[in-house]
Amino acid sequence: MKLLAYIYYLITTFRNWLYDKKILKINKVDDVFVICIGNITVGGTGKTPAVQYFAKKLQEEGRNVVVVSRGYRGKRKQDPLIVSDGKKIFVTSKESGDEPYSHATNLKVPVIVGRNRYEAAKLAKETFNADTILLDDGFQHRKFYRNWDIVLVDATNPFGWGALLPKGTLRERFEDGAKRASEFIITKADLVPERDLETIKRFLRMRFGKPVSVAMHGIKSLYDMSGNMKPLFWVKGKRVLLFSGLANPLNFEKTVISLDPSYIERIDFLDHHSFTQKDIDLIERKANEMGASYIITTEKDAVKLPKNIDLKNLFVLKIEFEILENNTLQCLRGEENND
Repeated sequence: MKLLAYIYYLITTFRNWLYDKKILKINKVDDVFVICIGNITVGGTGKTPAVQYFAKKLQEEGRNVVVVSRGYRGKRKQDPLIVSDGKKIFVTSKESGDEPYSHATNLKVPVIVGRNRYEAAKLAKETFNADTILLDDGFQHRKFYRNWDIVLVDATNPFGWGALLPKGTLRERFEDGAKRASEFIITKADLVPERDLETIKRFLRMRFGKPVSVAMHGIKSLYDMSGNMKPLFWVKGKRVLLFSGLANPLNFEKTVISLDPSYIERIDFLDHHSFTQKDIDLIERKANEMGASYIITTEKDAVKLPKNIDLKNLFVLKIEFEILENNTLQCLRGEENND
């Protein structure tokens, strides 16, 4: 693992050098302000709710926003592909990928997926006259120009175990990525002690001199597969089975613990897992064995469940991103005016 991580380090460092020296071209879409929501580690920092938070805020300010995403693991014949026009969803979650489909479900702005984010952004400009592109998970996609890079740092594992892939979870050296960031947002701040949070904030501010915001991913609601809201207090004192395909399922468990269930068990699938009937049968057996009152999953996973699923007492937990410190949008306005 150490050797593979070193090889990965050489590749990413050389690639960044080529872009820094302008040897590799960076493409730009004119008259569009591009905001990237990304991270330096693999998965688990809360990009999906963060993107939705900023999309709603920017739309409230009168911006013509389009979300552009790679559409990881989406199986589609056309690329780039319009997932939604802000009113109607045109594709399935299998075609778009789970995060873009979640955006299309929760937002009233167009969503486009494309492996080449520049081509997807051009489509956004041409089709929807976008003046703002919100780039979901494009921090390492350096071939596409962005005006503002928001780097999310997971408070529960801020520095990827201090090692690059595959030894750790860093996509590149933290220092290299941090230098390119316009600002940092420390996410899941409510899941760590205040002392640890202050240490992370102090390190980022003193080492890199960039604005640092703090955010939490609080529970907004609990609903069934028909979209009917259920009281959160239902979970208190109950036996609960969790299942998910997340990079960090432990954080999902910590969030549900805040609802004070009497007992929790978890079934963890690989990140971006597409569920089959065999998986549903496994979940149902486990729920029966432990006498679970409720089965709970995430919004990201719910969109990948089989159609016409028949699983008793299945609920979806909706998480809402909330910035607790600083005003990121004010920073964006100032940067845009100086751009």
